[in-house]
Amino acid sequence: MPGMDGTGLSAEPLMKLIPPDVAFTIVRYPTDKLLSFEETVECAAKQFPPGIPPVVVAESFSGPVAIKLIASGCVQAKYLILCATFAKSPHPLLLRLSRSIGITSLIKPEMPKLFFKVFLGNGFAKSLAPMWQRVHATVPARVLDHRLGIINRIDVTAWLDKLLIPCLYLQATEDRVVPSSCLSSFIKYIPNLEIRRIKGPHFILQAQPLACLTAIEEFMGRHVQEIVN
Repeated sequence: MPGMDGTGLSAEPLMKLIPPDVAFTIVRYPTDKLLSFEETVECAAKQFPPGIPPVVVAESFSGPVAIKLIASGCVQAKYLILCATFAKSPHPLLLRLSRSIGITSLIKPEMPKLFFKVFLGNGFAKSLAPMWQRVHATVPARVLDHRLGIINRIDVTAWLDKLLIPCLYLQATEDRVVPSSCLSSFIKYIPNLEIRRIKGPHFILQAQPLACLTAIEEFMGRHVQEIVN
């Protein structure tokens, strides 16, 4: 489940590492419609294939969407992997300011290098910038602005204690978008939560796909072993 752009294109680094015999579905959100949060949840739900309960990997913007999907029983998942995400607005004041000054108009192929250095850090800006540019070139600024508004109002903390499946939170150690304080509500309310800290920026699935996949596999392996024992 993708970040705020909703294209699913940024899942490519991780998908390239998944074994060919493992089936996966990339959830995508429309780039030509302004969906409400509830409509976004419904849009995502329709894309889950029937059958075996999935392992849901939800990144950033999709974290709250996945929480609502699974906690409400709309999707019967086996595990939930939360990546650099939040249960309620991570920066309500900053998000309101960014919308008022029209910062989403900067999200286009010719974005300044300084933007990447600020949000990705010098160590990852060069490698991730081309993908970021390609992804966001496909999404109108008005759609991103609308989704910023959703993030600013979002709060799914009331659903957290209803997540009864094993959950893993992948925390980026150099996240400049979602502060570490956002993890506190997950720790407080999710009964079956594990945390794995991985060195890298907010876009941790793209910056450290192998480390993330390894963490996910180890997490799943531990729970399989518990069942066996």
